[in-house]
Amino acid sequence: MEPSLLMLKLIFSFLLWLSFVPQFFATRVHLCDETAKYDIMVKGVEISPSPIVRGHPTNMTLNLIIGKPIIAGKMVVDILYFGWHVYSDSYDICVETSCPYTSGDFALAPFQTPLAFFVPGSYHMQITIIDGHDNKLTCFGFDYELVIASLFGHS
Repeated sequence: MEPSLLMLKLIFSFLLWLSFVPQFFATRVHLCDETAKYDIMVKGVEISPSPIVRGHPTNMTLNLIIGKPIIAGKMVVDILYFGWHVYSDSYDICVETSCPYTSGDFALAPFQTPLAFFVPGSYHMQITIIDGHDNKLTCFGFDYELVIASLFGHS
């Protein structure tokens, strides 16, 4: 086999492999303020499927470690598209699941956002959790991709 043809096949194989790699790695989470001492630590965010397919069910689970019991609070979700703020909503965390939350490991159940109406592309989601006295318990963000179903073989 010619060296240039072999090199072309190797490059194609590597690019094909790269297209599948992101779904095997955890979502990178960044704190809003790296120096802040939050009462809730973020262990990670699980997104399934990844990339997110527009118009299809998506599960986002927030894996947290709670430092002290929470008896009331809300989660504020902000979504940015290429730096532009496109969506904001807040959820009473005691309605989504039952309060109080005791200290320790905790997974906040998946929540709904209007992803079916967004254009495909790269997004950033910022999540802030506030207790019943408006104290910020945590603030973090992560990036994700939204794609059209036909591009990934979903119907």
